[in-house]
Amino acid sequence: MNRNLILELQKQAEQIWPELDLLIGWGAGFDELHTTPVFVRNPSEIARLIWNPFCAQNLSGYLVKAAPVSTGDKNKKIGICVKGCDSRSLIALIQENLIDRDRLYVIGLPCRGILDLRSLVARCGVSKIMAVQVSGDRVEVENEKGLQQFLLEDVLMRKCKRCLYPNPVIHDVLIGEPVSPRLEKHEIYADAARIEQLPLPERLSFWQEQLDRCIRCYACRNACPLCVCQDRCIAETRDPKWLTQYMGLPEKFMFHFIHAMHLAGRCTECGECERVCPMEIPVALIKEGLNKITNELLDFEAGLDPQKVPPLLTFDAGETGI
Repeated sequence: MNRNLILELQKQAEQIWPELDLLIGWGAGFDELHTTPVFVRNPSEIARLIWNPFCAQNLSGYLVKAAPVSTGDKNKKIGICVKGCDSRSLIALIQENLIDRDRLYVIGLPCRGILDLRSLVARCGVSKIMAVQVSGDRVEVENEKGLQQFLLEDVLMRKCKRCLYPNPVIHDVLIGEPVSPRLEKHEIYADAARIEQLPLPERLSFWQEQLDRCIRCYACRNACPLCVCQDRCIAETRDPKWLTQYMGLPEKFMFHFIHAMHLAGRCTECGECERVCPMEIPVALIKEGLNKITNELLDFEAGLDPQKVPPLLTFDAGETGI
């Protein structure tokens, strides 16, 4: 945990507080390995704000899913802390007129990567970890056996290893030094390409094996900042009735691929769907495959330009389909 960055974040929050109605950030969780969303509603709560490699949650979804998150003072703004991937979600919501950019104060935090809790637990055991510190390209873990070191690349979330935008795309203030991407643009869809290159029977078998583990908890949907129509989701509506509540593989396939198609050209690859899945299903791969196609055919990446409209959200009565 970089104490200097936390102090800088808190100092910035204090400076801008008179402009704000609410500030959404991260706070300490129940142990050293967890953080939790924090809703700062008065200056005395600013000291709760933190920033570390466990600040995984994409907070932008709260702007549309938890309304009204503020007290409704139209003369003040809502502050929000964002990583690079989070800022892309913010832009996607602005592109679809779901939030108003003028009412936001965006605190950007360049991100060196979010640590994969499951990977650390597999190496150390969660009950034995007392402290975690990132130092250069290494992660130091303190447990009852002493100090253990791992390469940062070995314990990062998959999304972070392929992230092209570690720095916030939009921000009103930037806390910390900018970070360089790990990969070139042509490399980021390598995982999706490997699935595409499988023969069809093997590809089907792969997804059958993965999705058969789904327990239909809808955590992937709930965590997605762009999945905003939960009150009328196809998974639960009864008029019209698209899906049953049976736990068969066809229903699981139907839900996941409709979910993915609703995010085609919109998904900002924040990885929240994959992070929260209790069954560790690589559901983000489906969206990455669709984004790869959107990029190749339409030369479009979601969440980069607030003025652009995603191509699959446009309508032209004169389109010929040719």
